[in-house]
Amino acid sequence: MKYLHHIWVFFALFCKVWTASAQQEASFSLYMFNHQSINPAYVGATGYSQITVGSRNQWDGILGAPVTHAVSVSHLFKNKNLGFGISSINDKIGPTERVNIAADMAYHLKLNAQGLKLGVGLKFSSRSLQLDTSLLTYIDSNDPFLGISQDYNFSPNVGFGLYLQNKNFYFGVGVPYFIEDEELYLQRNFYAIGGALINVGSFLKIKPSILLQKTESLPLVYDNSVLFSINDIFWIGPQYRSNIKNGLPNQNTAGFFGGFMGVNISQNLSIGYAYQGALANATIGITNTSHEILLRYQFSPKNIGFLRSPRLF
Repeated sequence: MKYLHHIWVFFALFCKVWTASAQQEASFSLYMFNHQSINPAYVGATGYSQITVGSRNQWDGILGAPVTHAVSVSHLFKNKNLGFGISSINDKIGPTERVNIAADMAYHLKLNAQGLKLGVGLKFSSRSLQLDTSLLTYIDSNDPFLGISQDYNFSPNVGFGLYLQNKNFYFGVGVPYFIEDEELYLQRNFYAIGGALINVGSFLKIKPSILLQKTESLPLVYDNSVLFSINDIFWIGPQYRSNIKNGLPNQNTAGFFGGFMGVNISQNLSIGYAYQGALANATIGITNTSHEILLRYQFSPKNIGFLRSPRLF
């Protein structure tokens, strides 16, 4: 009976993820460290080059649960106020694997002498979907599709974003993929992201942030977090995610409560970790836990000393 229960749990989770993946993109808890995947206008906004690598294991302990890896690189050509970046996201759920490769460009316009800037960005991307049928169990062992991987060709897409910022706040809106594709289970997603930097003193800085995501036919999803930076070296904070319809996370929603922490190892290198203790899927006998790690290397900017964490924008 225990074995049958695990089969039922995975089947229920897989169906839920498959339905959601046809509508929503992979999400990260440490989104405040890198907005590039959802907003192309972010590239170059930090004023220097950076490389960010992230990995997320969702629903730890469940066979076939989502595993997502992301890599992004961005650079600002200061003489031209032009940012350029490339990124890749690999999202694997059960026997399916989605790969997205993108190139981002952004122009950053200085609006006043106090450092207010507006970035306008474009994203050019291509996506593929692969179904590994060797991971499936067949009733008929002579099925001709047994052990064959089904590949869907790369499909081009285009996105757009705006990014407004100064040294104390940021706000951006983005549509990373305009073209919907039923074959690749891709629907248009709209994002809005904002945050602020509050200087409590030389020892403590606070950065609240919020991420909004809207997909057609689904409620508006929001992600709230507050980051506390101690002496510009160690940072920690709480986080929760839910949707407008359900309010705070509970056992009947796909929301979660969690937290994150990290450290600036050097002037260039930062590492972070996030944990989610979700209450979703309690109705089928489990609770979710997710783990995420992030590594970021920023090429030394001149004349700013230590990294500007926790601005992260």
